[in-house]
Amino acid sequence: MINFEDYKEIFKNKNDFNLLIEKLSKLKSKKDNLIVSDFDDTIFSTKEVIDKDVRKWRRWEEWNDYIMKVIWLNKFIQDFYVWKDFPKEIISKLDKSKDLILTTWIYELQEAKIKTCKLDNYNYIIVPYAIDKILELIKYIVLELKYLPSEITIYEDRIQNFVNYKNFLENFLNTKINLFKVEINWNNKNIKEIIRIEK
Repeated sequence: MINFEDYKEIFKNKNDFNLLIEKLSKLKSKKDNLIVSDFDDTIFSTKEVIDKDVRKWRRWEEWNDYIMKVIWLNKFIQDFYVWKDFPKEIISKLDKSKDLILTTWIYELQEAKIKTCKLDNYNYIIVPYAIDKILELIKYIVLELKYLPSEITIYEDRIQNFVNYKNFLENFLNTKINLFKVEINWNNKNIKEIIRIEK
């Protein structure tokens, strides 16, 4: 039995928690593998942004404001995402009808990146913080997918939150979670390695 008090850092609102529990209880399991992928440094490498030191060691909030108010969003997208190729190892695994790109940062910026890369015909969710991905994955399955997949395969460059909540997700969604850490080759912006995380 999942207790709200034990996971309120995930659910935050008890009414939302109760609603999800109610809807979850009505879902049927289905033999299927839902694939979920991050965007930055999983599908698309941020090597060029880092190489050119656009961030210049700004902290998270300062970096957000710098892109939106100083560089300007359109120029940032034009400089780093228009006509840029990206490795297809992860995106080729996704089924547009059901699989999910789940990414973190400024909504307008992430959406512009996804659209510029012509990936907006995939399901995608953008959240402000990495921890929010746990709840949004649950909500996507319960409210959008509307069945419980027998497996969920997750690709991330920063996988720790999913490692921390793997057991919880497996119990809550009655599924098996497969975790893969994606490492980018910083010499050529391609994927260096996809590592299965065992826990």
